[in-house]
Amino acid sequence: MRTVRRALYWTTALAVVFVTFWWGYTRRSDEVILKARPVPVEVEPVGTGAIEQTVGLTGCCLANTRVEVASKVAGRIESLAVMMPDGSRRPVEVGLSLAQDQELAVIDHATHQAQLAAAEADFKAMEVQLAEAQRERKRVVGLFEQGSVPEQQRDKAVTAAELAAARLNLAKANLELAQINLRESTIVSPIDGVVTAKHIDEGNLVTQGQHIVSVADIRTVKVMAAVPERYGARVRRGMPVRVTVDTFPDRTFEAEVYSIHPALDEQTHTIRLEIRLQNGEFLLRPGMFARVALVLDRKEDVVIIPRDIILGGKIDEPYVYVVEKGIAHKRLVQIGLKDGARYEITAGLQRGESLVVNGMHYLADGLDAEVVRLEDVR
Repeated sequence: MRTVRRALYWTTALAVVFVTFWWGYTRRSDEVILKARPVPVEVEPVGTGAIEQTVGLTGCCLANTRVEVASKVAGRIESLAVMMPDGSRRPVEVGLSLAQDQELAVIDHATHQAQLAAAEADFKAMEVQLAEAQRERKRVVGLFEQGSVPEQQRDKAVTAAELAAARLNLAKANLELAQINLRESTIVSPIDGVVTAKHIDEGNLVTQGQHIVSVADIRTVKVMAAVPERYGARVRRGMPVRVTVDTFPDRTFEAEVYSIHPALDEQTHTIRLEIRLQNGEFLLRPGMFARVALVLDRKEDVVIIPRDIILGGKIDEPYVYVVEKGIAHKRLVQIGLKDGARYEITAGLQRGESLVVNGMHYLADGLDAEVVRLEDVR
């Protein structure tokens, strides 16, 4: 009985040793096979192109010039219309195009004409009075020199002539004022533009300084945008910008920085930029919300790769993999300009090299790599 148990024990022990040896042998063989198998990767040749570094800003479209047309005289608005080329009169409404010096309103024209006529008559009367006073002064002074009249009479004649001259100057000033009031009773557009607001209707009474219409020149539109302070040293006049508006999402308007405000906003610590755009098609309107891409830098014919294939970069240096003769090589790279998902590489890659764009996470420097298509890997 003891002999049988001993034989059974040794048989079991040999079986366990054999199974253990066989399992270890097959596992090692599989590891060797796995290590020997090349890593499938997809590659693309390193290319070159243009890249920009931009900063996104927001702003508001404004008219290049905006004028509040007001009345310089008080009275009733006799006419609020413009003369058309065919001789007809068109009422002033919002959206109406005006030319500089084009008549758009008349205020109590007859009243101001009458005031001018009265001022002219008064001026002529004062001229006659002055001439008469000067003749009388000359006659009395002559008599005084002959001893025929007393000094008091001479002084009276001289004073009368001086008063007549003063009254003539006053009449002349009143005449000029009447001429100005008559001229200002006809209100003209101070600029070429479009009526953007109408503040009063024909027939109403206006006071001096009261607004009648608003006129804006929108052939050129300006956009005011704020740039963060950290970009202050890089912003300069003439830098290219691209402007988009929600009304025309598929259209980009090219422009330049027109001016840079010398002082920063004390609350936001931003720099105000003025951007001017030609608006010959009148697509842009004052009040539109604008998105601005300010081009800080632009480079041509430089190495550009996708951002997603760059490994490392947080703790260790950024790197990529290239394949040469079936071997994967780790390349440390230096990053230049960044434009969304496109990065400029200033060192570490050459144009035309086979850059790993898929499968790079399974690589190590010196491993065998098999170049395949992504469809084949899937």
